[in-house]
Amino acid sequence: MALVYKSLADGQLAAAKATLYTVPGATTAAIKQITYTNTDASARTVNLYLKRSGSTSRRIIPKDMSLGVGSTMYWGDGDTMELSTGDIIEGDASAATVVDYVVSGAER
Repeated sequence: MALVYKSLADGQLAAAKATLYTVPGATTAAIKQITYTNTDASARTVNLYLKRSGSTSRRIIPKDMSLGVGSTMYWGDGDTMELSTGDIIEGDASAATVVDYVVSGAER
């Protein structure tokens, strides 16, 4: 059966590391793309992390990546990142509620 990609989570980044998406129980997920868009009138820095269930957060983009005014950043290189039950995607920005995010993928 082919995977059907959809929005798994969306919102606005907090100024401190926070959960963007958690893989539900008895589920695996294939993350296809994560998008950050700066809606502020100032450039902002952003961070993106993967936290495997029971493990420590690990960066998946460079620390404090700059995101210019009105700019969009796309994480994903055409492949998918496979996640297991309880794995978490986390993120933060240099200011709260000014960077929108969308996590796209499929759950099975």
